[in-house]
Amino acid sequence: MKKNLLIFAALIISMSLFPGISNAQFAKGNLLFEGGLGNLTVSNNKGEAEQNGIVDKSKSNGFSIGIMPRMGLFVTKDLVIGTTLGLNYYSSKYTYFKTATNIKDAESKSSSFALDFMPFVRYYFGKSTTTRFYGQVGGGISTNLSNKSEYKEFDNNGAVDYTSKTNYPKKYIGFSGEALVGLNHFISQNVAVNAGLGYRYNSNKETNSNTTTYLGVSTTSPETKYTNTGGAFSWNVGFTMFIPCSKKGKK
Repeated sequence: MKKNLLIFAALIISMSLFPGISNAQFAKGNLLFEGGLGNLTVSNNKGEAEQNGIVDKSKSNGFSIGIMPRMGLFVTKDLVIGTTLGLNYYSSKYTYFKTATNIKDAESKSSSFALDFMPFVRYYFGKSTTTRFYGQVGGGISTNLSNKSEYKEFDNNGAVDYTSKTNYPKKYIGFSGEALVGLNHFISQNVAVNAGLGYRYNSNKETNSNTTTYLGVSTTSPETKYTNTGGAFSWNVGFTMFIPCSKKGKK
């Protein structure tokens, strides 16, 4: 959270260097196109656990990124109705080592790719010719395009003696809602830098099963249905393009 707030504050400070424009871009009938990145994270961690003089080591790395193109229409002055098409990718890997031999004891990998469709309503505040702030709320559906996870255990010689793979026979359908505040700072007549910070709530149901293999013998568990709910702070940065379509917007 602190890292996201610092990024958001830095963007606001740096944008004070850009030039201003008129307010014709916010007229009824104009179009808004927006593209940007959100929730980009890259992690790389190492850990140790000690018990009764025995130390186990582990390391992990992860990566996530969201791409959120938006399109909207000014239905009145300063009020935009549109939709967001979100693409979100996440991957992680954990490795555990035997201290004495430094041979891998266990390893887990997971990755997912999800698609969001989220209509939104945005309202711009103020009359500045340089920077316009806005509030936005939206909600929609999401589904996974791919979802994989695998776990392995190794014997003392480093050979795999146990595996577990999670299967997802049905794509989940989730529901999400978002509220955020943001700003557009213009760098040309119709192009602005965009930055937003908000909170997102998610709820979804999914079905999975596990196929485990131990010493060459495979077993598949019954399907299990899960219901997941949660929320998190979110951020995004990118660019917004305003397309004059109304007579007022073309003046």
